[in-house]
Amino acid sequence: MGNVNKSLKDIGTFMKLPGANLFISSTEDLFNWAQKSSLWPLSFGLACCAIEMMATFSSRYDLDRLGMITRASPRQADLMIVAGTVTVKMAERIKTLYDQMAGPKWVIAAGSCAISGDHYRHIYSVVPGVDWVIPVDVYVPGCPPTPEAFIDGILELQKIIAKGETSPTFNSSPPTQDKTLSPLEVTKPIKKSKNVIESKFINKREILDFSQKLKDDGFTYLKFITATDFDSNIVLTYLLGNNTENKDIEFNIELGEDLTIDSLSDIYSGADWQEREVFDLFGISFNGHPNLKRIMMPDEWIGHPLRKEYVMDAHFYPYRPTRKEYEKWKTEL
Repeated sequence: MGNVNKSLKDIGTFMKLPGANLFISSTEDLFNWAQKSSLWPLSFGLACCAIEMMATFSSRYDLDRLGMITRASPRQADLMIVAGTVTVKMAERIKTLYDQMAGPKWVIAAGSCAISGDHYRHIYSVVPGVDWVIPVDVYVPGCPPTPEAFIDGILELQKIIAKGETSPTFNSSPPTQDKTLSPLEVTKPIKKSKNVIESKFINKREILDFSQKLKDDGFTYLKFITATDFDSNIVLTYLLGNNTENKDIEFNIELGEDLTIDSLSDIYSGADWQEREVFDLFGISFNGHPNLKRIMMPDEWIGHPLRKEYVMDAHFYPYRPTRKEYEKWKTEL
C-alpha cells in the first residue's frame, strides 16, 4: 500500500479518522490517476524498432509494475505503441485499429521512422510519420530507441494523463483541429525537410564520376540505395548526406532493359551490403562489386521478390520441407 499512498498523495489528501481512513480528491484527478496507472497497450511493431519494444516488455524491465498489460485486441487496449516504418498500405490498418480502440486512448510513436519516416521518408510508399494518420501524444526518438527510452516515453505519457493535459497532435493539421485523417489523406504532398536537396536523374554511365565529385564536396555518408520497379522500367535511388553542413542529396538512375550498373563500393564502403540487397531483391548487377551474392534470400532462391514480375508459387521455395521431412527433423533434435 505504500507505493499507492505515495502516488495518491499527488492528487488528494489522506485524513485519519477514528476507526477509518478518509481520502479526499476530485473525481477527475482520481480517474486520471486510475487511467495512467493501468495502461493496456496494443503493440504495433512494424520494423526493427519493434525488437527493442519487445525487449522493453520482457521480464528484465517488468512493465507490469507500471500497470501495463499488453493486449492482442484493439477493443481491450487504450494505448497504441507504433514502432517502425509506416507504409501507405499499413496506414489504413493503423487507422482501422485506432478507431476500434475505446476511448480515452493514447498513441506513442517510437523510433525515427514512426516519427518522421527518417531515411525512407522520400520513398513513394512511406508515410513521413504516423501522426499523418492518427494523433500522437508522445514521441520516443531513436534508431532504434532503447528500452530505457521506451520506459521514459511511457512515464512521460503517465505524467500527461495524470495532469489531464493530453493534447494529441497531427503533423498535417493544426493541433486544435479535432479530426482524424482518413487513409486517403496520407497520399497528400509531403513537405520535405529544409536540408534535403530536390532529387535529380543522371545517366548511369556518369555514376562513378558524379558520386566521387559529391564525396569530394563533403557528401561522405551513403544513407541508402534502393530501387523501384515501375513495370516498364526499374529506377535506382541513392541518398547521400553531408553531415558537416546538414545537407542531403538524392539522385535517381533509370536502368532500362540493361540491369547492370557500376558499383560504388570503391567510393563508399557502405555500398557493399546495400548493393547486395538490391541485387538480391531486384536482380540488378553491380559491376566491380567485391562479393556480389544474395544477402537475404538463400543462394538457391529462384527469382527476385521485389520485382513486379515475381510470382509467388511453390517452385520458388526450394527449402520448404514436406510434413514428413518436418516430423523427421523434429525427432532428430
